[in-house]
Parts: sequence; structure tokens; C-alpha cells
Amino acid sequence: MLLMSMVLIGWWVGMQIREGVIHRTAATTSLYVENFLVTQLQELGTSSWLSRSRVAAIESLLADTPLGQEIVSVKIWAPGGRVVYGQDAGQVFPVKEDQQRAWNGEVASEITNLTASENASQRGRFSRLIETYTPMRIEGSDRVIAVAEFYQTVGPLDHEIAVAQERSWAVVGVATLLTYLALSGLVKRGSDTIRRQQLRLEAQVETLEGLLAQNEELHVRVKRAAARNAAHSERFLRRVSSDLHDGPAQDLSFALLRLESLGVYAGRSPGTDRDLQALEHSLASALREMRAIATDLRLPQLEPLSLPEVMARAVRDHRRRTDATAVLSTAPLPQEVSLPVKITVYRILQEALNNAHRHASAPAEVKVTATVQDEVLTVQVVNTGSSFSWGGEAKDGHLGLVGMRERAESLGGTFTVRATPPGGTCVEARLPLEGRATRMGGDHG
Repeated sequence: MLLMSMVLIGWWVGMQIREGVIHRTAATTSLYVENFLVTQLQELGTSSWLSRSRVAAIESLLADTPLGQEIVSVKIWAPGGRVVYGQDAGQVFPVKEDQQRAWNGEVASEITNLTASENASQRGRFSRLIETYTPMRIEGSDRVIAVAEFYQTVGPLDHEIAVAQERSWAVVGVATLLTYLALSGLVKRGSDTIRRQQLRLEAQVETLEGLLAQNEELHVRVKRAAARNAAHSERFLRRVSSDLHDGPAQDLSFALLRLESLGVYAGRSPGTDRDLQALEHSLASALREMRAIATDLRLPQLEPLSLPEVMARAVRDHRRRTDATAVLSTAPLPQEVSLPVKITVYRILQEALNNAHRHASAPAEVKVTATVQDEVLTVQVVNTGSSFSWGGEAKDGHLGLVGMRERAESLGGTFTVRATPPGGTCVEARLPLEGRATRMGGDHG
């Protein structure tokens, strides 16, 4: 770009210098010629031709004065393109643009290659000449009465133009070089700055990639630990359930049998009978509650079940345990997911359905839905019996909600509880699915 700019500017400056030198030379010579010839041409103001005496005077000027040394040839033009003095005197030629400018009072000059018909007499001796048209006026007036055309050799002028153009090219070249050096310095500084910033960014990116890799590894470890913890917790709950069933529940059953035998064989007073009945009722209630707790703690065998079957099992167990109405509606779901996901889904459904049954102010309609989008399972339990919202804070009486939230978050998911108009509650868990099979199934009721 700099080289192209230098060439264009140098060419333009050279042309301006050439034009300027030509016009300056033409103006100087025109003034010189006018001083010599204007007096001899005054009679053209009243006559169409020059008298013989005037022609002889002009020839004497050209032969005996320095004018003849500066001028190669002179023509005097009358209006209409008629030559009144010169080698082509008496002939008529078309009026050229430069001659017309002289008739309008301007000095016009150019370097000509002598191709015009009026230049036939000079064509054999010269290849190029400076052609100048100068207006000749009546003395003391602006009226142009003739146009003097004279020719000069271009040798001295070409040398002057060449020297001036060489100087201009040198100035343009030096300016371009300085500009190039300045721009190169700026570009180098910018490039060095960009390179340093790029190195710093690459180091930061490398550090960040290392941190991301470590974070990903820690994330995987946490998820594996959460999955193992869920399995361990379920095994522990299964053992607690077995211990309750085989220990205190058996003792309570034996105590009830003993009370029944005492009531049959021992003589008792009315007060004693009432006490025994109250004790028997309390023990029976405690036995039912303990068996219910043991049943809730014991998780069914979920590993061989698909995800739709796990959800159907949770809803079916809730119906059998509470005689409540719960409707399951699912979109196509993945058949195979990890065991921690199955356990989490089952436990969240179990707790949410129990809460809906326990806390509804009136017989509630409960609807369970499940969808999968972008590898995320969304499970919702919606009831119409009561309206309730929960912001995630731990409060007395909300341990079940905290447990559901912790189960969802242990798998990298989310858990929310919000009120739904006109009066209901929506429990929603969003669980990421990873490494699952692509076989899909759904539409369980």
C-alpha cells in the first residue's frame, strides 16, 4: 500500500511539476515576446494584413535581437485561423483549443509532438517543441487583435523538469520510507504486545483446562460417592427394617398373645378388663405402626426393574398402602438407568405421595408425570388438595422435603416445591441421566 501510494503521489507531483515548469516558462517567454512584437502588430487593429514594413521589422527583430535565439519559429494568427505572418502565411487552419484560449485572453502552452498539419514545416527538424499561444492586444486596451504562436526547444526545459522531478521523487521516497519505518515500529510493538498477551492467555487457558479437568474428576468422584452412599443407605435401611420386623415387632406380637391368654384364663375385675383392653389396643397400634415403618424402610428389589416399572411400582405401593387415588402418566422414558437414579426416583415418589396423602385438607387427586428432555429426567407429583410452597430452608416438620432435595442434589439434579393455582402443590425433581441405554418406554397408568 505504501509503495502504491508512493508511486501515485510521485507521479502526480511529477506531473504537477512538469505542468508548472511549462506554464512558468511559457508565461515568462510570452511576456518577453509580447514586449518585442506588440508594437509591430498594432495595425492589425484596423487592418486584416501586416504591411511589408511591419513584416520586415519583425524579421529584423528575430534576426538581430536575443528573441531569435530563444524562439525557433513564430506565427501570427488573425481571427478565423488565418496565418498573417510565418512560413504558412496566407493559409487558414482550424482553430485549436489552445489558440482559442489565447483569443480569450489567456496564455496557453504545451509540449507538442508536431503532428498537426500547421506544424509540417517544423516536423522535419524537431521531434518535440514547446508550443505557446500569446494574446496580442491593442496598447492600452484589453482587446485581442492577434495571437502570436511561437515554438521553443525542449532541451533546457526537459533538464529543468527532470531535476525537479528527481527532487520530488527523493522527497516522496524519503517520506514513504519514514512512514514505513514508523508503521513498522507501531506494528511490531502491537505484534509483540499481542504475542505476549497470547502467551499469557495460553498459559491461563492451560491452567483453566487443568482446573476443569480436576473439577470434572472431582465431580465424577462425588457422583460415584453419592451413588455408593445411596446404595449403602438403602442397605442400612433394609437392615433396620429387618431388625424392626424380627426384633421389636416379634416381641410386641408375643406380648399381644400373652395378653389375650391372660384375658381368657385369669379372673379379672371390670377395671382390670378395661386396662387390659387399653393395653392391648396400644400394643396393636404400636405393632401396626412399627410394621408400617419397617415396610417403608425396606426398598423393593429395583435393580431388575426398568425406570417406568420403578415408577409404576412406587405408585402401586402407595395405592395399596393408603387406598388413595394416584394417576401415573409418562412420556417415553429410558428403560435402563443407573441404580442410584432408580432408588432416588422411588424414594422421592414415595415421600411425595405420602406427603400428599398425609397433608391434604380434603380427598386429593394426585397426578404423577415424567418426561425426558436433553438427557434430564423431570418427575412431578401434583395434588389438588392443598397449596404449599417451600424455598429449600430446613424447618421442623420438613425433614422429608430436605431428604428429597438432598437425594436429587446428590445426583447433580434439582428439587423444588411450589404452589399451583387455584389450590394445589407441585413437587418437581430434575435428575440428569448419564450412561443410559437408548431403549425407550412409557405410558404407564
